[in-house]
Amino acid sequence: MNTPTSVSGMSMSQLASLVSFLIGFVTIWVHLEISIAEINVEITNLKQDLLMHKTDNRKDIETLRNDNNNNTKEILQRVDEIQIYLRNKKP
Repeated sequence: MNTPTSVSGMSMSQLASLVSFLIGFVTIWVHLEISIAEINVEITNLKQDLLMHKTDNRKDIETLRNDNNNNTKEILQRVDEIQIYLRNKKP
């Protein structure tokens, strides 16, 4: 009779199954770690973009505010000129 080959009390097919399971588990774990690292890099890039755009937006809003103030002053000057003209106009 042939005695089945065994390693640590397991047959070769059981050992092959166990090794395949462990390799599959390690492969999935490595893939997940890589995916998590990619996501972390993407989040870091998004945070940097957000800060950069936040600064740009702040500058743009300040420019718009200044333009608005200048335009408002100009409009008020013209309204004052019209009022002065209308007051000085003889009936």
